Amino acid sequence: MRIFNKDETKDSKEDAQAGAENSEAQNSGSSAEEAYEALEKPKEASASPEAEKSPEARCQEEKQLLMDKYFRLAADFDNFRKRNARQMEENRKAVLEQVLLDFLEVTDNFDRALKSAKTAEDMSSIVSGIEQLSKQFFSILEKYGIEKIESEKASEFDPHRHEAVQHIETSEVPDNTIVDVYKTGYALNSKVIRPAMVSVARNPDDEVEK
Repeated sequence: MRIFNKDETKDSKEDAQAGAENSEAQNSGSSAEEAYEALEKPKEASASPEAEKSPEARCQEEKQLLMDKYFRLAADFDNFRKRNARQMEENRKAVLEQVLLDFLEVTDNFDRALKSAKTAEDMSSIVSGIEQLSKQFFSILEKYGIEKIESEKASEFDPHRHEAVQHIETSEVPDNTIVDVYKTGYALNSKVIRPAMVSVARNPDDEVEK
């Protein structure tokens, strides 16, 4: 039979207590590691599908994104084109409306001139009224950029501004010059919209010399 003294009993209790503390520390350490691993695993799991995508799959995704951008741009451009066409049509109608309003003033004056002509006894007053109407009419044309093409007799024939409907053998005017004007020509902002129809001189002396 062994007899334990107080010191040995005390030491054994301290050793047991230290052992328990070490065990708890180890258990707590292992629990912390397990918790950390549990937090890290979802991150790795969430990142893994992206990493696992093949180059073909990534190319398809980029292609789809580019196609979406292309279709949006095409739709935006189509809307812009339609808005621009509507705006141009509205502007055209507004200009046409203003032109017609200006010429309606001339129409009103024509009506007044006709009423006066029916009761007028002096032809000179009728001629004067017609001249005033002509000036008003052409002033409106000039307002919108229309001008007469100069086609005076003996002036040089210009194929870009004149149309020769007849050649006349004459020595009264130089060769290749205008003899008569059958229809006045007009230009819009310096662009010929209707050439003047004229007859052109051809000198018989020049034909003999040739």
